[in-house]
Amino acid sequence: MLSSSLSSGPSRLSLLLYAVAAALLGVASVWMPLTVVDLFRGAVHGAVLFVTLWLFCGWLPRRLSLPGQILAAMLLGVLVGLLFPALGGAVFVREYLGIFGRLFILLLTFVILPLIFVSVLTGTAGIGDPAKLGSVGAKSLIYYCCTTALAVIVGLSLVNIIRPGAGREALIQRSAPVERRLAPGENEAAEPQEEPLSIGMRLQEKILPAIIRNPVMAGENPLVVILLALVLGAALATLGPAGEPALRVFQSLDKAFITIILWVMRLAPIGVFALMTCAVSDLGLVYMVTLAKYFCTVMLGLSLHFCLLCLVICPLLGGVSPRRFLRHMIPVFQVAFSTSSSSATLPVSIECVSKRVGADRDITHFMLPVGATINMDGTALYLTVAAVFISQVYGMDLGFQQQFMIFLTAILSSVGTAGIPGASIGLMGIVLASAGIPVEGIAIVIGVDRLLDMSRTVVNVTGDCVGVLVVSRSEGKMSA
Repeated sequence: MLSSSLSSGPSRLSLLLYAVAAALLGVASVWMPLTVVDLFRGAVHGAVLFVTLWLFCGWLPRRLSLPGQILAAMLLGVLVGLLFPALGGAVFVREYLGIFGRLFILLLTFVILPLIFVSVLTGTAGIGDPAKLGSVGAKSLIYYCCTTALAVIVGLSLVNIIRPGAGREALIQRSAPVERRLAPGENEAAEPQEEPLSIGMRLQEKILPAIIRNPVMAGENPLVVILLALVLGAALATLGPAGEPALRVFQSLDKAFITIILWVMRLAPIGVFALMTCAVSDLGLVYMVTLAKYFCTVMLGLSLHFCLLCLVICPLLGGVSPRRFLRHMIPVFQVAFSTSSSSATLPVSIECVSKRVGADRDITHFMLPVGATINMDGTALYLTVAAVFISQVYGMDLGFQQQFMIFLTAILSSVGTAGIPGASIGLMGIVLASAGIPVEGIAIVIGVDRLLDMSRTVVNVTGDCVGVLVVSRSEGKMSA
């Protein structure tokens, strides 16, 4: 229903709602209007907001796919972010356009912790009774754990060596509200008076967070939630038929939470546009340089791990030459990169690995569906680099304990990553919270997430496919 309504274009009711919302926020941006100039500014602000809503909620969805909309939103965000400060509209961008970005982030993190719980639980239960897994199941789990840990180590090493966010604390300081300066002769010991928030900032900082917050598991340690999901999932698998009714409930909840995430991702274009506009407006081209350095760091990490999988693990443990593997896996890479979905790539992966490369059919049909749920090398690497990068931008010096928490949380949370585009953004909040990094830092990196999403999906499916070859060879079931 939602997708059809978005794709069919804006109705008259939608246009009326856009106009009402834009008019209210336009008036609020100059409240109280005292002069004709103020009224004119409010009208201009309202027109900008109306065009934004119409463009991203009505016009673009009819003409571009969701990835295309997000890329267009990134480019428009950069242009508008550079233009508006020159026209004296930086405050309007931060306080009123920023509402859309704040709303998107809040909705994205709304159900993430419950989603992680049910996804990890169903993924663990889907492996089967630990006592009955046999050698194939045990080898699969060992491979998944080792390659994911290797990916996180690669990410941690690179981000600590390159330090793309180091020395960028000024970005946060420049985007933070400016403290009121003391008047001449005012006592510094006196308690400063807080300036009243504008209506836009009140919406962003008070009203929306109070309404859109997770009532389930709020404030819980993510690792505790993941551990409970692992234990409960293994227990349900052990129960066999007696645990199936409860497992079906959790599987339905998993699908429901994923549906909510897909609904929220429909708002990604306007959310990315608002966040990019605010970041560029507040921080200028310095932000773009820092974001480019972060992007290159993640891409370097993904490339290194991809090379380790294809050029080292595949020939040494899988017994398949890199040339042969890469030649037969081209269709898998194409689908993974274009869809950004491990689940959508699954049929092509099964076809290529079992029939083209020669892995055992039964092992392929067991490992690839499980791997698409619990083995996410690229996602784990991405979350690690993003978390440490954000901490560097905030000027936080992470010690061994905090980086170990990132290491552990990135591995465990990747187990519950839904195989859909954009699912990793919500997980980032859990990884950040585990190390005490402000969750609001997601806004710093979301601008290039779509480009990285396509690349890390390729690494995810490559890790799954190489794992099938490794286990098939160890079982003596590889065909020539």
